Amino acid sequence: MFTSMVVAGSQSPREESLEQALREEHSRLVRELLPRQGGREVKMLEDGFLLEFDRGLPAVRFGLALQEAVAERNRHLPPEQHLELRIGAHLGPVLHQDGEVFGEGVNLAARIESLARPGTLYVSEPVAREVEGHPLPHAVRLGRAELKKIRLPVALFRVEARRQSPRPALFARVRSLFT
Repeated sequence: MFTSMVVAGSQSPREESLEQALREEHSRLVRELLPRQGGREVKMLEDGFLLEFDRGLPAVRFGLALQEAVAERNRHLPPEQHLELRIGAHLGPVLHQDGEVFGEGVNLAARIESLARPGTLYVSEPVAREVEGHPLPHAVRLGRAELKKIRLPVALFRVEARRQSPRPALFARVRSLFT
């Protein structure tokens, strides 16, 4: 799983200070919530994290909890201080070496995260299949996407908490054609 903070290209020292504060808040939230879902921090990146989970369901639960924590935080602040995250997850084989993870599974998760809209969790089909039938998450199929350095198109899903009223799948597919 990758998380990434949406950054609006700061220029002034005040904006850079705010951006740093948002990075610190992102780090705090990830590190607070991660142990609760059995995840492991592999690496902190400039604007996010590479995280590892044994299964897709704990990753999805973490992603939803993180987005909910961010939304709750944002409710109490003016828009210019809002934190927005994109999250992408894939379930697949990875190679472990010296505390790092490598491989196509990592590459797919990174590409999926880069396609996610701010405030959303996008996952691959293996993750969506694993959460199917569980009471908490609901996966909406978005269609197939061509991903850089990935041979075949990948089926993408947006995962939402079930308590939200999910958009009909047809609307989501039509909407994805225009974005």
